Amino acid sequence: MSFESAYLTLRQASIWGMRRKGVKQAEIARRMGVQRQGINRAFMAIDSKVGKALVEAARLNKLSVYRVDLVNGILEAYSPVYKVPVIISFSEANGVQVWYLYEGKCNECERTGTCRKVLRAEAEERNIQLSEEDNKLPPTLLARKIFSKYSEMV
Repeated sequence: MSFESAYLTLRQASIWGMRRKGVKQAEIARRMGVQRQGINRAFMAIDSKVGKALVEAARLNKLSVYRVDLVNGILEAYSPVYKVPVIISFSEANGVQVWYLYEGKCNECERTGTCRKVLRAEAEERNIQLSEEDNKLPPTLLARKIFSKYSEMV
């Protein structure tokens, strides 16, 4: 399986976004102009694609999976190699991302700005408000803050 087969169509992404925001199935059906059964089938297809993408990323990174939250696109895992918790996220903005939750050397890394940008997009898509202080955190700490909402490991 490749990650490409796991990404959502525009229609599925729209349905998934409403579901993540807590919109009820009947309301999604009304907004999309279809019957509830159609939305139920869409949920099953979406869950399958999101689940496959998350589990495949965990497998490729040789992680031990603890929990998968298909609605929010979050997989909690542990890296036996690095002995740290790991979050794999699936989002419309960033696709599949793997976050090793350790104290990195962000101040020595040339990708710090890119990591912050990706993390801000994750937070925005998940309706997580970040303060100015949060935005100054090194990416490893910012990732912990964002994903702590979904993880009991952090």
